Amino acid sequence: MKKPTMNDVAKLAGVSQSTVSFVLNNAPIAISTEVRQRILDAVKTLGYTPRAKTKNSQSIGDKLIVLIIPNASNAFYMELIRHVNYFVLQKGYKLLIVNTNRSASDEQEYLKHLCSNKEKIAGIIYGFTPSVSDFSQLVENGLPLVVVGEMEEHPDISLVTLDSLKSGEMVANHLLNLGHRDIVYITSPMGLISLSRERRLNGIQRTVEGKGNLTVLSGGNEKEFETENYEVEIGYQLTKEYFNKPNSSATAFIGANDMIAFGIIKALNEMSVKIPKEVSVCGFDNILFSSLTNPSLTTVDHCTYWRCSMAVDILVNKRHKKLEVPSKINYDPVLIVRNSSGPAPKA
Repeated sequence: MKKPTMNDVAKLAGVSQSTVSFVLNNAPIAISTEVRQRILDAVKTLGYTPRAKTKNSQSIGDKLIVLIIPNASNAFYMELIRHVNYFVLQKGYKLLIVNTNRSASDEQEYLKHLCSNKEKIAGIIYGFTPSVSDFSQLVENGLPLVVVGEMEEHPDISLVTLDSLKSGEMVANHLLNLGHRDIVYITSPMGLISLSRERRLNGIQRTVEGKGNLTVLSGGNEKEFETENYEVEIGYQLTKEYFNKPNSSATAFIGANDMIAFGIIKALNEMSVKIPKEVSVCGFDNILFSSLTNPSLTTVDHCTYWRCSMAVDILVNKRHKKLEVPSKINYDPVLIVRNSSGPAPKA
């Protein structure tokens, strides 16, 4: 005879499965005495026995993995969350998201709070270069840390990084090979620039040097707007300002990431500048929308799916000390050529 299920109990009692679950698990949910009794009667009539909880399904406790991101309005970090969540769930953990809004003080406060609740946390993944430099509190509390990004090597941190210098070289070589000799690079504020963006710029500068002219434009702040994405706005405003100046002769623009590149494309479209016939545009990250813009964006793929997979594997191994964990794994970027880049216009 088929063993009765929770669904059978729900049908007999005339309630939902979730209501049955709430009653049988004594959840702190307001349920009438009459409904509660119907469910208990159905359980008795059917001879239903709830499955015993396994050790792995105990209270969440140390089953939480925390992912820290700097900017929820950047679609790159939404994709990062999606990939990390997929691999975290595969390992039997739950994911908690922390968005710092690029505030170093908030970041420090979050870390302090996580350490004070260490019994609930299995480990921490950074989706960007940490703003803080002192990780002694994490080490003392036994919280393993993995960074999906670039930073100076640290004995207590595993890095799943990318060769951003090569990313910059790839984009610059692509544009130079298309005949572009006057290039503009638009980035976030130089004083707040991350290590990965700094290395992208270094790769571009090193490649363009002696072969063309590179103009670097940077935004004034990294504060979120209420209604606009500030990175898109940086690309949009600085492109407009550039073309309002005399002798604006650039034939190619590079955004420090795809979001900035979207702002560049928006400004060029408003000014009726033809892409890529008159001006080429490139970005970095290869987020989903890069293939959906008009025209589709030439960009650099940063192997986000695979780097997230590796980060979760490393974190779980560090947690359980199953295998010796590498201190650093470096991935190579991949250039994705689409419709936003083309031959430089003839003089």
